Amino acid sequence: MNVVSGRQPYTVIYDVDAVNELVTSVKSKDAHRSIFNVVHKLREMGERLAPPHMKPLQGVATSGLRELRPKQGRSDWRAIYRRAGSVYVILAVDRHASFQSLIARAAARAGRYDDHLDRR
Repeated sequence: MNVVSGRQPYTVIYDVDAVNELVTSVKSKDAHRSIFNVVHKLREMGERLAPPHMKPLQGVATSGLRELRPKQGRSDWRAIYRRAGSVYVILAVDRHASFQSLIARAAARAGRYDDHLDRR
């Protein structure tokens, strides 16, 4: 059992299209490492992950979406995620310069995980 600070790590999964973006778009080892490091922080901290490593997105179209910010926001790259029940889903990965497109893709994919949301 891998326990972080007395807590079990959170589950983080990748949408299949986000994996494709990660494999085809992210070319440098440094960028890969930066993205994986911030995902690792999400896995360890869950909802306790705070800026500058993440940022909640504003607006109706971004409901529940959050931005992972590698290198505390100093990286070109971003990953958009949301919580779906007890897991976090990485929905899209792209350069910050393509941010509006990145958000649109993540929002379109988010519905794939609606069945996993807690119904309280």
